[in-house]
Amino acid sequence: MATFQANNKAPGVYIQEITLPGPIPGISTSIAAFLGPAAQGPTFTPTLITDIQQFWNAFGGYMEDPYRVYVTHAVNGFFAEGGQQCYFVRVGTGKQAWLDLLDAKNRKVLVATALKEGVWPNTNVTIAVAAASLASTVAAGKGVTVTLDQAKDKQRTATTKDAGDKSKFQPGDVVLLIDKTNPAKSERAIISSISSDNTTPPGTTTFTFVGNLGSDYSGGTMRVADLLPGQNRIRVQKTDSIEPGSYVHIEQSGGAKEDGVVKAVDTINNFITLTKGLQNTYTLTGANDVAIATREFSVTVNAKGLPQENFLNLSLDPRHSRYFDKIFSSASISLTLADPPTTSTPPDNMPVAVTSGALQGGVDEDITKLNTTFYHQGIDTLLKVDDVNLLCVPDAVAISSGAGDPHIFTPADTQDIQSNMVAHCQNKQDRFAILDPLPMPNPPTPDPYSTIKNQRQNLNSDAGYGALYFPWISISNPVASGRMLVPPSGHVAGVYANSDNNFGVYRAPANESVVSALAVETVVTDEEQGPLNEQGINVIRSFKGQGIKIWGARTIAPHDITAWRFINVRRLLIFIEKSIQEGTRFAVFEPNNLTLWQTLKRLVTAFLRDLWEEGALFGDTPDLAFRVRVDETLNPPEIRSLGQLIIQVTVVPTTPAEFIVFQVIQDITGASLQEGTK
Repeated sequence: MATFQANNKAPGVYIQEITLPGPIPGISTSIAAFLGPAAQGPTFTPTLITDIQQFWNAFGGYMEDPYRVYVTHAVNGFFAEGGQQCYFVRVGTGKQAWLDLLDAKNRKVLVATALKEGVWPNTNVTIAVAAASLASTVAAGKGVTVTLDQAKDKQRTATTKDAGDKSKFQPGDVVLLIDKTNPAKSERAIISSISSDNTTPPGTTTFTFVGNLGSDYSGGTMRVADLLPGQNRIRVQKTDSIEPGSYVHIEQSGGAKEDGVVKAVDTINNFITLTKGLQNTYTLTGANDVAIATREFSVTVNAKGLPQENFLNLSLDPRHSRYFDKIFSSASISLTLADPPTTSTPPDNMPVAVTSGALQGGVDEDITKLNTTFYHQGIDTLLKVDDVNLLCVPDAVAISSGAGDPHIFTPADTQDIQSNMVAHCQNKQDRFAILDPLPMPNPPTPDPYSTIKNQRQNLNSDAGYGALYFPWISISNPVASGRMLVPPSGHVAGVYANSDNNFGVYRAPANESVVSALAVETVVTDEEQGPLNEQGINVIRSFKGQGIKIWGARTIAPHDITAWRFINVRRLLIFIEKSIQEGTRFAVFEPNNLTLWQTLKRLVTAFLRDLWEEGALFGDTPDLAFRVRVDETLNPPEIRSLGQLIIQVTVVPTTPAEFIVFQVIQDITGASLQEGTK
């Protein structure tokens, strides 16, 4: 708690606000990420989607040629089943044509990129870049000199015998006072205010300075001082079209020149303030003005068959009203900062002139050439997206059935992608993979479940960071009459999201209807499901009069690792771990003492108590459901000296009632069924 500072305060009652750490908020658990081909849109760029119409606008509709793409159906199923937010990463072989724009130091500063992939822009789109200037002016005060009447030593004021002298200067001017008899004797001062009195013409003008004068300059002269190195405030004749973020070129004919960046503009008194002080001296007594001009650039886009596009007077400074990212909006290309950004400093980071730059490197999209590497690349783009909770790649199971089938994957490719999905989730430790099944064998095999069993044997996560569902589901065909089979992961992710929102992440997302499913690829009986369930294959079943339901809640953890057997346990622990991590971030770099220990213990305990009261943790009392320990045994001096604070949290998650057993006892005596009264 901050100590009250009583220095120089009168005795009395004072209010001091103290901000205490608030309760730990729970993180989101239902934001999915989907990967797959799409008809349009940026490739390998995670894009947040909040409804299916937004997805269609950005990435296009359903794809049936050259083969059926399932991820669009999965995203639609996610929202149909109750999902609210997801990321989409488009994978593809196509590449957008681009052109690197270089700065004065020959470093990449901007990248022009075709809006669509393909070879067409390589020969049909050109870009021109030219230097531009929005405004030009000169430093004010050149040749302005007044005669001082009174300017006494150790005084802050000076007067002249002309009221008209007020208009020749502005508050903030740096002026030079020159001795009447010894012109070599002078002093710089800053005007803080100016007043005039014209009662008796020609009247008087009084100048007040920021500090006292060091000598007597009565009878001498005063003028606007020369601009000296280190000075960053300049009065100009006009400030029109000069604003914070403007690059400016400062030059005196036949003399010094340099560049700067405007930090602030005083439009009333016509001052500009630079981010850095001047490097040179500029005189205001000679014949040559100190010219000041802004530096911008213009871009012209020429695309065959489209009108020429001109984007004039663009800036590279985000403070500027014409910052390129706010103004540039082409029908053919995008313009973005280079990544990593140029290390050149303004104005050397300005793009140099280009007469007619051609885009290059465009490649037509061909989804028949997709391989597992593209999917790995897409999954890797999610490493920097922290709020993903669920991962789905439905097209990983779109395998070729043989000659004439344009689908490209084999079961080995499916295993490769799904293993990468699980590894990604285990590495991030904050998300969960929903894995699709391979389609049923065609033609049928003696064991109809051999394919899914083999697939399950090749998938594993010791910590339970994934779940496998079976079989495919049948939905209404959105592009033709009848029905179509699709992998279930998108719909299952929607069920997860809906269950989390309505009940909580601690409830297993099972015994839940898949509302938009009309049928299943194959009907599984109780007897058939038993062995599949034991292997960690979650069956989606059709129940008469109840529709299609998810009838399994197991992860792909090995059978002998029971701690991570159930989906809700794994996801609950993710929720607890990430919520505590986010909710206690304030404590980093705080003093590692008993006060901090107790604060963190209080916050974590309150958070877990709320979960226990909701039913997420098992136990008659909080002490049986969870424990929070932070003490000197866990944090001896050698641990604290490393800058570490260890808090041990033990929880007892509620597991799903996977098997409910009613014991029906036949009592031939009927004694146990008799009613009795007292």
